This record gives sequence, structure tokens and C-alpha cells, in this order.
Amino acid sequence: MNSVNKVGLVGLGAMGQGVAKNLLSKGYEVVGFDIRSEALKLFVEKGGRAAECLSGLGGECNTVISFVVNDEQTEQLLFDKDGLLSGLRAGSVLIACSTMAPAYVMELASRLKTREIELIDAPVTGGAVGADNGTLTVMAGGEKKTFEQARPILEAFGSRVFYLGEAGAGSRMKVVNQLLCGVHLAAAGEALAMAQRQGLPMDATFEILAGGAAGSWMFKDRGPRMIAEDFSIARSTIDIFVKDLLLVSDAARADRYVAPLASTALLAFLSMSGRGDGKLDDAAIVRYFKDAFPRSSKSAAA
Repeated sequence: MNSVNKVGLVGLGAMGQGVAKNLLSKGYEVVGFDIRSEALKLFVEKGGRAAECLSGLGGECNTVISFVVNDEQTEQLLFDKDGLLSGLRAGSVLIACSTMAPAYVMELASRLKTREIELIDAPVTGGAVGADNGTLTVMAGGEKKTFEQARPILEAFGSRVFYLGEAGAGSRMKVVNQLLCGVHLAAAGEALAMAQRQGLPMDATFEILAGGAAGSWMFKDRGPRMIAEDFSIARSTIDIFVKDLLLVSDAARADRYVAPLASTALLAFLSMSGRGDGKLDDAAIVRYFKDAFPRSSKSAAA
């Protein structure tokens, strides 16, 4: 029997785990699914209940949140044999929080509509820290009535929830968001690599830059890991920013828009991925600037 307080959650990575924790703390019964047994184990330890299969989860929950990686995984989640759609009933709502191409999201909304299933296009920003703290920013698109129906669920893990219009609007906003995130992250790596090259004390450098006009959320969050060169725990990877900045590039090209800063940042991330560092934490982008522009033994500051 479906319940308004029962929510399905697919994709129990760093983001999904934090979202699950906040939904559970707000009194929701959360039924989760992930192909990784260790992720399911952690989810169950938080108080969630694991679904045996996607079709079973869909049959049990009339609202399902997806935190899978991209459009390819979303297709598999929904349309594979015994996938979510084989269980979802008419009138159900899919809240898609993945970062995906806006054109795909708009097409998906139409495909689901033919099955009487509503899509809320709801990508988020704020990272694993925001997911864990329940302070994500949610950029939502879809039918306004369906959005209002889903708002309490979105507000359980998002402290800033915005309605932007039809399905696809949330993803268009996320593309712009990722343009800035990628550029800010690359700029942070470039600046800290230059500061080290200049022989500056790195702790003081970080404190000065993070606390002044030069600071950004990405600099404050990633800067300490860049300075420590500790990339062992991948909270978000180099390859994720390759994916996201390629979405930026595709959207810009389709709109005949020149995005030179995003293109430059993309080249840096592609270079890191191409040499085998794509699975490292994205703060490792600082290595691109250190390795691409090493200080020769003959160089000296004026």
C-alpha cells in the first residue's frame, strides 16, 4: 500500500546517503536501491529499508527520487527489464536529481507522461556536505501542481528550493551552475599552484584568499585538500567535471554561445582524465597546473 510518507530512493552514493539521512530524520519511510551491497548496508544502518529490486520499489512507492550519475544510468534505471517503470503506477512521481542534458530531460518528461507518470527535474548543488546537512539548493522544473506536491520531500533535504518552470528548466539552471563550479575549481587550482611556485606560505595564502574578495565556495571547500594534496577520498571526481563541463559545452554550442572560460576549464579536466587521474577527487585539478607548468631550476622570482 502506497503512503505519502514513503519515498523510494535510487542511487546511494555520497549524495544519496545524505539525502536518505535527512528524509529519515523528517519522518519519511525510505525504501532504497543501489547495485552496491556496501552502499545498501550503510543505508540500512541509517534506518532505511532496502528494496530487493527496482520494480518492487516502484510498486511500493508512489514517489521515487533518483540520484544516479547521468542520463545513461537513468535510462537503465527506468527502462531495463524489471526496471523502475515496470513497477511504477499511474500517478507516480519521479524526482530526478541527476545532472543531465536538458534536451534529454524534456524528452524523458514526455515519455513518462504517456505512462501517466510525472517528472520533477530537480538537480541539486551543495555537494556531499550539503546533502549530509540537508542544505542542498534544489533547482526544479516540471508541472507546477506536481512540484507543489513534491515540495515537502524536496525541502526535507534542500534548504533552498526553487521552481523554475517546465521540465528541463532545472537542468538548464544546473548547466549554468556547473559552468561556474568548474571554472571556480580550475581557478582555485591555478591560483594555489602559482602561490606555491612563488614560495608563499600556503596556510596563510588560503586564509587570505578564502576570506577576501577572491574567495569562492569551491575555493574554500577544495582549497585545503589542494594544499594538503590529499585526494584519497573522492567526494566528487575529475571525471564528474569532465561530464558536467561537456554538458556546458554542448548547451553552449547548441545555443551558438561562446563559453571560453568553461572551455579552458574543460581542457584541464580532460587532460587529468586522459592521463588516468579521472577517478581522483576533483581537487586534484591543482596537479594539472603544477605538472603542466613546472618551475625550472633556473627560474627565480624577480
